[in-house]
Amino acid sequence: MSITVIPAYRVVTSFAKQTRDLPVEESSNELERNLRQYVRNLLAMLHPSIMELGERSAVTQLGDPDPDRLIEALGQLEAASPKALVERALAKAAEYLPRPDLNSRVFLLPGDGESRVLTAQMNGVVGFSLGAQAMMVFLWPVPGWQQRLSYTVTHEYVHLVRNLLFPRGLSGGKLVYVKTQEPETLLDAMVAEGLADVFSMQLQEGPGPPWVDALAPEVERRIWPRVHRRFGVSDTVEIRRMIFGDNDRIPIWTGYTFGYRIVSRYLQANPDVRPASLVGLPASAIYEGSGYDPSVDQDRETEST
Repeated sequence: MSITVIPAYRVVTSFAKQTRDLPVEESSNELERNLRQYVRNLLAMLHPSIMELGERSAVTQLGDPDPDRLIEALGQLEAASPKALVERALAKAAEYLPRPDLNSRVFLLPGDGESRVLTAQMNGVVGFSLGAQAMMVFLWPVPGWQQRLSYTVTHEYVHLVRNLLFPRGLSGGKLVYVKTQEPETLLDAMVAEGLADVFSMQLQEGPGPPWVDALAPEVERRIWPRVHRRFGVSDTVEIRRMIFGDNDRIPIWTGYTFGYRIVSRYLQANPDVRPASLVGLPASAIYEGSGYDPSVDQDRETEST
């Protein structure tokens, strides 16, 4: 396995220092231009559409920071040695899920300190993987960010491995599996997130993240039919709505919670199976082997009482 961790926030710090004496709008535009070009260079090995996604994400996650505040925050990150934290988390993950053929890079970049999603909901860390070749992690120093960083990196490591086993590409605005040319579905996405969370939680101490248990039992039963009937949906916007919630009809973290419970139920039904061994299984096999169904579970609980 070869994974290189790149503290890209150091270069962004230099960009911020170059713009700190400029007028506000000019400073923001210059910082964005420099960041775009830098990220394009970092992701040059990826398909152009994936590179564009990474570039757009880096700009969006950064927001419109005040240069002095950004420099101060990145100094706090540097003092905590996030590169070393990430390397330790990856080494531990690789012990449980070795993958010698995985070659990837992890880019540590600044997030938006004004984003409540990043600072409050995500404890200062947001990460996502670009295929099996790159992981982008966005950081902002808030209390507890180091622990969340380790968890996030372990979570995304599972995605890197699964993306290596089930490579996908963009086609017609959808993610399509290269080997089968079938589109990724909502079930695929939910189970992938559930696998990453179950795996990561076995490696960390303390409570899990809020998204693995975001639904009260009665909400779980009520929402389940809406999600279940969309298992085959491949529209990326609809998948995202089901996974993250829409603050309206679909509660926050719905897909994450269902994915976690499906994988957890599979492991309960197969006690000799380890989470790492599920990473190479299709989502449909994991779901079918789990027997997960909130309405049936409730009926069983009622009968037992």
